[in-house]
Amino acid sequence: MLPQSLDGQRAALVGYGRAHRSLARRLLAEGAEVFACDRSEQARAQAQEDGVVGAFGPGYLEALLAQRPAFAFLTPGIRKDLPAFASLAADGTILSSETAFFFARRARPVLGITGSAGKTTTTTLVGRMLARQGIPAAVCGNIGRPLTDALADEGAITLYVAEFSSFQLQNLEHSPEIAGLLNIRPNHLDVHSSFEDYAQSKWRIARFQDAQGSLVLPWELQKEAAGMPGRVLTFSTSERADARLRDGELFLHGRRLLSASELRLPGRHNVENALAAALLAEAAGADDTAIAEELRSFGGVAHRLEVVAEVAGVRCVNDSIATAPDRAMAAFDALEGPFVWLAGGYDKHLDYRELARRVRSVRLACLFGPVGETLLELLRQEAIPARHYNTFDDAVQAALAAAEPGDTVLLSPAAASYDSFRSFEERGERFRELVLAALRG
Repeated sequence: MLPQSLDGQRAALVGYGRAHRSLARRLLAEGAEVFACDRSEQARAQAQEDGVVGAFGPGYLEALLAQRPAFAFLTPGIRKDLPAFASLAADGTILSSETAFFFARRARPVLGITGSAGKTTTTTLVGRMLARQGIPAAVCGNIGRPLTDALADEGAITLYVAEFSSFQLQNLEHSPEIAGLLNIRPNHLDVHSSFEDYAQSKWRIARFQDAQGSLVLPWELQKEAAGMPGRVLTFSTSERADARLRDGELFLHGRRLLSASELRLPGRHNVENALAAALLAEAAGADDTAIAEELRSFGGVAHRLEVVAEVAGVRCVNDSIATAPDRAMAAFDALEGPFVWLAGGYDKHLDYRELARRVRSVRLACLFGPVGETLLELLRQEAIPARHYNTFDDAVQAALAAAEPGDTVLLSPAAASYDSFRSFEERGERFRELVLAALRG
């Protein structure tokens, strides 16, 4: 457990990205002695700008061990089973995280959302539903705004609406009062030790609730939720759930909200996101009118089945958020072909065989990165035309050149971006730049 103040304590930040820069400011304000370390040399300039001392580049963990800090806050995406962290713990260092710090300092209820897919769309929807209802909320977490930044809003809000990744929940011993677990599918197996470890991190979203807590989850997961302390609410597009799709209409506890055809977001997975958001927003105080009005107006979030432009009769869709096979499969289910498909990227040790079997109406797959090499062989086994390109830019330009009027050029990579980009957002922005350059040319 973290004390109410770290005044005079030595606190180490392992990793120095946006969230830990925010945490550093908060720790310094509390009077802590802050030491930052990161494997990237580029973080040095950020630390210097913030007035934080540290160690960067190769050997950063050795420098961390020499500090013997009282507390070490681990960046979400780092493996928690590294020997350096075991050594710190053995010496008495308390291992923690920005997420744990947030829960230790917050004074307002938290509505938290996690899942393998749909987190950002659902979190954004809930925040907008509550705003439409007139309920002030701080939307934060994995969605972009650091949790510790949002602590500054305490005096002006009723609750936090926070997106949590599996990494942020890993080893956490707190749960939000209202929790949403959208789905659990294989992902991030390059960082989690196993799928079981990944799944258990997701379930922490509700494990530490009390009897007054609420957990929203898919109808299919309700048996696994047996024993959870709070109220369980379910959503489904096929079963008698608390929020359900029936005959093309969305219902909330038997009350009709709107027709699925009124949703602007394509795909059955977005119907599921809408149903989950409705339950979560209702649990936080939104009424049916605010929920339905927002569902009718919401046009989506960037990099998620985002139509960038039409070039010579070719629709170009940016689904860079698809960093795992199931996300790419959802894109194919949601859109009309034929497709020229852009896929590949960093390998998170996922299985791509089902994806290769499930893709449809692909005239050509333009592949890139390590995962692109894996897909090349799998797609050839399925007799789907495919080529691998040396760079992302080469693949995009080849896709635009190969597409014919009526085609959809679909960037749905099914892999992370870290082989060539800092984030899926940067990858999506580069796709947009190349498409718009082709449109101008």
